[in-house]
Amino acid sequence: MNRGACQLKIIQILNTHHWSAAANYCITITRELIKRGHDVLLLTEPGKALEKAKEAGIRFDDSIRLNHRNPLLFVDAIKRMKRIFRSFKPDIISPHMNEAAWLPGMIARKAWPDAVIARIRTEYDPPKKHFINRYVHHAWIDHLVVGSQLHKRLCEEILDYQPEKISVVYGGVDAGLYNPGLRQTSNFRNEIGATANEVLIGLLARLDPVKGHEFALEALSRISSLPAPFRLVIIGYEAERTYAWLKEQATALGVQNRIYCAGYRNDLPEVLGALDIGLISSVGSEANSRAALEFMACGKPVISTSVGVIPEIIQNQEQGLIVPPCDTEQMGRAMEKLVANPVLRINMGKAARKKVLDNFSLDKFGAVMESVYAKLLRTSQN
Repeated sequence: MNRGACQLKIIQILNTHHWSAAANYCITITRELIKRGHDVLLLTEPGKALEKAKEAGIRFDDSIRLNHRNPLLFVDAIKRMKRIFRSFKPDIISPHMNEAAWLPGMIARKAWPDAVIARIRTEYDPPKKHFINRYVHHAWIDHLVVGSQLHKRLCEEILDYQPEKISVVYGGVDAGLYNPGLRQTSNFRNEIGATANEVLIGLLARLDPVKGHEFALEALSRISSLPAPFRLVIIGYEAERTYAWLKEQATALGVQNRIYCAGYRNDLPEVLGALDIGLISSVGSEANSRAALEFMACGKPVISTSVGVIPEIIQNQEQGLIVPPCDTEQMGRAMEKLVANPVLRINMGKAARKKVLDNFSLDKFGAVMESVYAKLLRTSQN
């Protein structure tokens, strides 16, 4: 089964119906591997992730329910997975999500032992520190792929993994879809009544406590006056929090006139292209920070807290400004600095775009993952 640089047979498993950075990572890498000539099958569940897979023309099977608490459905999922593994004969099997990520490896050991189990871990939460989790990873998972050096270190420490059993593959972004030219063609500024000199700061994140929206609002409240008008544009879907809650917080801080709630958008490249600055206020998360990469691809400087992968993709004072999480004073000063200095914004934005083109393009993303998979297969055959 030695394919060398030829076609690999790969199964990607995404057991979620939600759309998230982890789901985006899975769908994007699946699409890129297909572009590179590999035979890839996606096992997933009905929902937003499946819709995205269909849009991308990805071959899928949505009959397996790994997250369901009904034991009959769970047993059925095991039977279906066995049949799929034996008929597809994969070289690589990559489960993506935390829940039941160990199960495909356990099944493959019996149903198709030739497959290499490469668990892709791009969730923001660190692995759980208990012996069962360590046992599962060592018994049924051959290799870990993570989205940052930070997560690599955490997995080495918590799961007692050897460094050579973990690969770092940073996420990628479509730099053609997200590009600086959108500033001239987007209608978003007209839609929200932004003046020509108004500086728009964009916060792209689901409404969830880990994303730290309240700290962004408090940072806004610390800004007294600036030479140019500015607003914070909040983009993302409601999760544990709502836009009603957000507006209440803004009103309590007296910044209700400094925000615009854009909600969930299907025209995200055009919206980001119309902005001037990207903002990430997370108190955790950002395992691969799709938002940061999309801002950067659009040529926007990014103000971000120093969480997750951020310090690995944004160099402070080069592509943006890095501040400690929850530090609203420093976040406010960073906003003031970039709002007041258009030349600095432009230069940092150009540097951000270059960083994406050099390191985080889709082609780079696909090539690195392909290399990891090919190396794993060669090693397994020796």
